[in-house]
Amino acid sequence: MNITRKQLTEVLAEIPVGACVLISGHTRADGDSIGSVLALTRAFELRGIQAIPLLADNATPPAPYLWMAGCEKFTRPEELLPESAQSESPSNFAADVFIALDTPDFGRLNKAGELLRQSNKSIIIDHHPPLKESYADLRYTQVEAAATGELIWALLGEMNWQRDEAIATACYVSTLSDTGSFQFSNTSKETFAYTSEMIEAGAQPAKIAQQLYGQKPLAALHLEGRILSRAKLLNGGAVVHSYLSDADLQELGVPVDYTENLIDLIRCVQDTDVALFITQSSKGPRLSLRSDGKFDVSAVAQRFGGGGHKPAAGITWPDKTATKEQILDELLPHLPQGEEGAEMASCQKDWKLVSLPVTEDDTLEI
Repeated sequence: MNITRKQLTEVLAEIPVGACVLISGHTRADGDSIGSVLALTRAFELRGIQAIPLLADNATPPAPYLWMAGCEKFTRPEELLPESAQSESPSNFAADVFIALDTPDFGRLNKAGELLRQSNKSIIIDHHPPLKESYADLRYTQVEAAATGELIWALLGEMNWQRDEAIATACYVSTLSDTGSFQFSNTSKETFAYTSEMIEAGAQPAKIAQQLYGQKPLAALHLEGRILSRAKLLNGGAVVHSYLSDADLQELGVPVDYTENLIDLIRCVQDTDVALFITQSSKGPRLSLRSDGKFDVSAVAQRFGGGGHKPAAGITWPDKTATKEQILDELLPHLPQGEEGAEMASCQKDWKLVSLPVTEDDTLEI
């Protein structure tokens, strides 16, 4: 069920001391996922409520975020769901509330999805365009928010919950990550207003930027060089493309933790409309798409089972055995200067953000 902002704040405020709350982001956690989960977890802790930050994968948090306060508390699903519980017999663990952040699609909860199913109540808080059907009991979405961490910061302020330095830092990380260091089109005057509040509460922009972007192993730079050397213009120069594979990571000795946002290396090429980055792994191809917002890459992603925002989207390619060449053959016609892509761009040219209709109880009709 979709709920209003007021209803969400009421639901959160009613969670009692003594309740067990699980808070999870999406698989292959990025800065917004990590930051928003840590921020909301800390907010509950300050109210005396047991909150467990949960990873969607049976892995450790990505290395660039290990310095963040509370990161050591992240729990893997397998710690709460024994292996046998994930396959045959049900687990006895049932949270009072499961909160999914930054995760519009149930599949992106990965291993944490079973814990949501077993919880007594489930809530989605997100800034991605919502899917038609919600996988949780309650869902609140604000697509205008630059990041889920920005949304969490605003909600905590509205509820008069304490926002300390750890929360400010976590929300700043979220916002910095999802706005591309305030370069993307989702950056708004509200974004700067909220980040100003975060700084006043203790977030240190220079320190955070150094931790996130100034602490790479040398091998990661070698990988970036390889990606740049592979960059090509396609569709008559409208699309810039590059790629990497598991073999690259193994050969260069680069941890997967340092593969986030590699598409940003090529999205700056002048006179291009879309950047396309393909990661070929043992689990199948994954695609990242970026635009300046004039071309809706999320509409293309949805054709292939993916999703995201108008300027940023992703696809887990349906055919896990597809080669890079096969993917390009299928995808490029839908991108600018491809036959269908040119038609889409023409249709999108005059699109503007509009408010969706609301029902009598002020919830969005999806």
